[in-house]
Amino acid sequence: MKPLKLTMSAFGSYADTQTIDFTGLNASKLYLITGDTGAGKTTIFDAISFALFGKASGDGRSNYMILRSDFAGERVKTYVELEFLSGSEQYNIKREIRTAGQDVALVLPDGTAVSGIRAVAAKIEEIIGLDREQFAQIVMIAQNDFLRFLESSTDDRLTILRRIFHTETFRSFQEQLRRLVKEENDKLALILHDFGRHKVNVHERDKQFEQWESQIKDDKAGLSDIDGRIGEMDERKQKLAAALAVAEELGRKFTDLSGYRAELETHNKRADEISGLMERASRGEVSLFKIKPLADEAYRSAVSHDAAKKALKGALEGEAAANAALEETIRAVEALPALAVAQAALAASEKECEAAGVKLSRLTVLQDNRGEITGKQGELFKQQAAFESLDSSYVNAETARRAVEDAFLRSQAGILAGGLTDGEPCPVCGSPEHPAPAKLSDGDVSEAQLKKARDTRDKAQSARERKASECGALRAEIETLIKRFLSDFGEFMPDAEWEASEAKLAGLFSHARKEASAQSERKAADKKALDELTAILESATARRTSAESAAASAKTLAVERSANEKSLSAQRVEAQKAYAAALQENGYTGDDDYKASLVTEKELTRMNAQISGYARKGEQLLRDISRLEGETAEKSPPDTVKIKTDFESVNTQAKSLGDKRDEINARLSAVEGALRELRRASSDYERVGKRYAAVNQLSNAANGRLDFETYAQIAYFERVLHAANLRFKLMSRNQYSLLRKADASDGRRRSGLDLEVFDAHTGRARPANGLSGGESFMASLSLALGLSDVVQQSAGGIRIDAMFVDEGFGSLDPEVLELAIRTLSEMAGTNRVIGIISHVSELRERIDKQIRVEKTSAGSRIVQ
Repeated sequence: MKPLKLTMSAFGSYADTQTIDFTGLNASKLYLITGDTGAGKTTIFDAISFALFGKASGDGRSNYMILRSDFAGERVKTYVELEFLSGSEQYNIKREIRTAGQDVALVLPDGTAVSGIRAVAAKIEEIIGLDREQFAQIVMIAQNDFLRFLESSTDDRLTILRRIFHTETFRSFQEQLRRLVKEENDKLALILHDFGRHKVNVHERDKQFEQWESQIKDDKAGLSDIDGRIGEMDERKQKLAAALAVAEELGRKFTDLSGYRAELETHNKRADEISGLMERASRGEVSLFKIKPLADEAYRSAVSHDAAKKALKGALEGEAAANAALEETIRAVEALPALAVAQAALAASEKECEAAGVKLSRLTVLQDNRGEITGKQGELFKQQAAFESLDSSYVNAETARRAVEDAFLRSQAGILAGGLTDGEPCPVCGSPEHPAPAKLSDGDVSEAQLKKARDTRDKAQSARERKASECGALRAEIETLIKRFLSDFGEFMPDAEWEASEAKLAGLFSHARKEASAQSERKAADKKALDELTAILESATARRTSAESAAASAKTLAVERSANEKSLSAQRVEAQKAYAAALQENGYTGDDDYKASLVTEKELTRMNAQISGYARKGEQLLRDISRLEGETAEKSPPDTVKIKTDFESVNTQAKSLGDKRDEINARLSAVEGALRELRRASSDYERVGKRYAAVNQLSNAANGRLDFETYAQIAYFERVLHAANLRFKLMSRNQYSLLRKADASDGRRRSGLDLEVFDAHTGRARPANGLSGGESFMASLSLALGLSDVVQQSAGGIRIDAMFVDEGFGSLDPEVLELAIRTLSEMAGTNRVIGIISHVSELRERIDKQIRVEKTSAGSRIVQ
């Protein structure tokens, strides 16, 4: 895999969109990614890893939401886009971070697109031939990690190599062997437990098996004899049971016949009672269905008529009360005062209140204006004091300038005098004689000093003039404001002067405020009086309207109820006539006679049921007596006691034989079950014992001091050391090589992956952690490159065309640094490109092709 173009947006330390073109870098063997610490050099590799696999190169940065730049704006999208080559085919992948997850799309060489996290992940692994962990181990070489690997113990290296070479399978095999040993041991324990439960010595089991087989044979013979005797008893029991059933049936028939005859005699004694019940039921039926409907109707019409008379009386009384209430409301409305008077009073108070408010508002504005003028007068006083200070400074500066200028002119005269010669004319006056030429003094003033004095005077003069201008402008503004104030105040107090206006304005304002308050209270009182009168009038009018409506409704109701009373009175007379006629037609002497014979439907149904039930019961008794007399004719009651005694005797003997049979069966079943169980257990004991011995021996071998996983990792480790020494010897000029120490110095801990460094100059090996800083870097870099080679070979011969080496060059002296760069250049070869991530200044001088990362307050940027 070789990157061609990388685009990052709002990613890591990069706030906006940054693009790296690798095509120019790929032409050289080696290039440098440089910049300040924390600028975002490693972020470039994080971006490549994120684009391909959805995760950064380091586990601490695996949360993709952490990868969004803190410098980016809210609307800027976070994404990484990578164009790369795999072999000769070109691919494009873009992965975007969203709040709910990621969006990813992969464009293949033929232009087709693959989307979805799982589908793209599978396709990327197919294209590159590596997963994310292998990619980070092979393509990104972090020196600090391999320095720790160099100085680690066997146990620590075991963990590191397990992660790199995926040797978990070997460790899993060891664990599986331990589990198998335990499982087989548990099986043997269960088998021995079964023998112990039956109190059988596993080594003497054949003798016990023979005893149980003999006992089984005897018990089976005894069971055969008992089964025959029980069969004979069962035949006798069947015959006795049949005879007993016949005798009991005949006895029941004699008993039932006697009972039915007694019951018939009792039944016949109720004949007179049933006859009276029939007569009462007949009379009750006439009262219920013929007379009661008419009686109920007469009663309902009487109740309705009485209610109508009562309602009519109430309606007439309500009509009179409604008329009286109407007259009262009319008088109340007429007695109220006129509403127009109160409305006129409120209008007058509102007008006066408004005028007082306008006056108070204007006086308030005048007070504010006077306060503003007073404030500006105070400011003018301060400005005038400042002017006086500046004026004093100007006078002092001017005096100093004049003194310096006089001294300067005197100095110029001394200089001219120093050049005069007797007999030659003076350049100033032209005289050839120079009786008293000026002389230079020790305190002569230079032209620079004169210029400084003049500048000081000019600045003081400018400051004084600016302040004078400010004071004049402020004074003019105050005069204008005072003139305007006195003009406005003249409306209230003509010819008033500024000095006396403050007290006069305060008096006017106080009086206006009291007047406005009084007018406001008067307006509120008038409004309250109007509102109360309006409410009273509206209420009285509403009561009058309601009373008028109530009077009309009461009159209508009285008319309706009068007509209803007349109609119900006629219905009452007709209902009473029909009821009296029905009583006479059905032979009733009067209302009391009818009520005495009246029954409910439920009572009538019950009486009819008693009558019909009595008849059916008599008929049934006669039929049963006739049937039983025929069935018992010429027969005598049987002796069932003797038959029962014989049956119980035979049953007791059969039960005793059955108990004995159950006892033998239980013993036989237990012995047969134990024999079957222990025969199977015996076979399992032989089989499991052999398997346990074999598995235990294999587990002891695989989980010994040099376990199976460590043995496998030693093979990988030897290959890594061989590849590493090719670089380590070159960088150390054949002085050092890495060796695997077979035995640990501490016999109690695991061994096999300990490292030593062989020094060709001394001919001795020493611990790897005894190397100097630069030597440790060379060793760790060699280990990293060697491990990268072996991992590529283990990944199916995948060739990585681009690699990154992250930091670690700062500890090297110039000579060793040159060897390291030469080693990386030779490793790059013709097709591989290696990028070094470092901020070491010597590398910037030695490596021409560079990507520079600049760190700013608004995020990092790429300079290429």
